[in-house]
Amino acid sequence: MVMKVGHDYASPGYFSLNVSADTRRKEFDIKNHTLIENKLKPDFLFIGDSITHYWELSAYFNKPGQLIINRGIGGDTTTYLSQRLFADALQLSPKYCIIGIGINDSLDLEGDYWKQLPGLPYNDVLTKAKENYIDIIEQFDNTSSMPIIVSLLPINIPISLCEAKRKKFICDFNDFLYSYSKEKNLIYVDYYHTTVVPGTTLLLEGITYDGLHPNANGYNIMATVLKNTLKKQNIII
Repeated sequence: MVMKVGHDYASPGYFSLNVSADTRRKEFDIKNHTLIENKLKPDFLFIGDSITHYWELSAYFNKPGQLIINRGIGGDTTTYLSQRLFADALQLSPKYCIIGIGINDSLDLEGDYWKQLPGLPYNDVLTKAKENYIDIIEQFDNTSSMPIIVSLLPINIPISLCEAKRKKFICDFNDFLYSYSKEKNLIYVDYYHTTVVPGTTLLLEGITYDGLHPNANGYNIMATVLKNTLKKQNIII
């Protein structure tokens, strides 16, 4: 539920002391208020987790006259993005909203080693992520904003106790995103198959900082894929 703050803009408030989505709440409330107060509508709004958060968008997308906004939050999940979507995207009325979310949902497969808690069942984690994602996209109904669906990226995290399950989650969730985009007649941006060794699930060497987050080389690939995919739909970024 969206909570009103002040008089001129919406905010979801704080979810808890331990939710990643809370870490940028004050920052985003101030920035959102600024855009609304000055009647500025973004051309493109990127929203998602750390992969969006860490993307230096202005280094890649700087067409004169375009307003591009970043609303990524490191550690965010489909659960909390669905709850903050109105405040951090829809109330700002972006023309296009590029959504990159889901990889952190797979952390529920890991459990908690120190608390000796097992991970959640695979099908439960995948189903919940799908349901949350459908809710995210359905929130765009009856708005002027167009959602753009992007794939999850591959990982190489051998320290993970559940790397194989998380890799399977990525593939299964991407299959869902692709089929759902076709069902809803939405643009799907496939980062995954350009960042793995062809014909495998192996992450390309030299494109991440830590096996998960892209470095400059990884973002270079993503920016090219995004530009080319949108260009096919006569959308220039």
